[in-house]
Amino acid sequence: MTENVMRKVELFASNKNLIHKKFVWDYHLMSVLSSMVYTMENKEADIDAMKNSLKVLKKNTGVFSPFRSSERLFLVSKMALSADPEKYIKDVVALYGKIKKGRIMDDGFMIVTAVNIVDAGRQADADKIIVKFNEIMKAMKKEHPVLTGREDMPLAISLAMTDRSVDDIAAELEENYKILKTVFKGNSDSVQGLAEVLTLQEGAPADKAGKVIDIYNAFKANHRKYSREYGLASLGALIGSDKDSDTLVKEICEVERYLASQKGMGMSIMGKSDRLMFAALLVADSEGYAGAGIKDPIIVETLQTIIAMEVMLIVVATSAAASSSH
Repeated sequence: MTENVMRKVELFASNKNLIHKKFVWDYHLMSVLSSMVYTMENKEADIDAMKNSLKVLKKNTGVFSPFRSSERLFLVSKMALSADPEKYIKDVVALYGKIKKGRIMDDGFMIVTAVNIVDAGRQADADKIIVKFNEIMKAMKKEHPVLTGREDMPLAISLAMTDRSVDDIAAELEENYKILKTVFKGNSDSVQGLAEVLTLQEGAPADKAGKVIDIYNAFKANHRKYSREYGLASLGALIGSDKDSDTLVKEICEVERYLASQKGMGMSIMGKSDRLMFAALLVADSEGYAGAGIKDPIIVETLQTIIAMEVMLIVVATSAAASSSH
């Protein structure tokens, strides 16, 4: 484990604990997402700036707004890191309205989708991007009507901000999906997300998918289970590494163990497979394997994992309550 990665792990854990301590009434796992936002910028969480941004958020959104739901710490962190928090949230709200047009449900993934446009500084051509985004979503739904949903939106908007045509994007998405499905047979949702991450990066589909499969197999060879149910797409953040798969995986496993030793990162917060995914994302971010363009997938995968963990915790709590009543 490099010193740079070690510092990143320590910063991630420290930020998570600091944010949770100061925003104790927010959903605990969202402090993990908020910490990832700050950690990817190599900055310590600025609690005063976050509290000020929370006031600005409340000023610019209604009481029942989706912007005040469990994802609010993510937004507050983004606002606090911006030069002008009020302009930032106004831009995000305006873009959210355009993205939501024609859709019934409010959704946290649509908020992240709007944030991705603002973070890219593409507000000026947002209308054109959203048209292309809707075309990409339509093409994805044509191929996979059951699989394609709200969780695909943030990465679809990232694809829409590239110079590639919709036809070219759709063709590679499907090619990546088919190659990956030969290995990951029973995890179609996760495979589609991984196909999207790979399509965001340069290279031939067979080469990119092959690298992911090698990395996954290296985890198996090292007796570590990498989740195929959610978080699988995070493996796509690693394909830019010039290390052989076994060396890379051994480093990630070492990082996971170090992360487990940090306060607030034990089993009471996340399991080994969840922590392994965060270790992989921290290594990818620390060593810049895939360049700046990989930040969107890292945030999306963090959010998806947290939502999955939240559902799991709800199931566990419900089961415990049912058992105690008998």
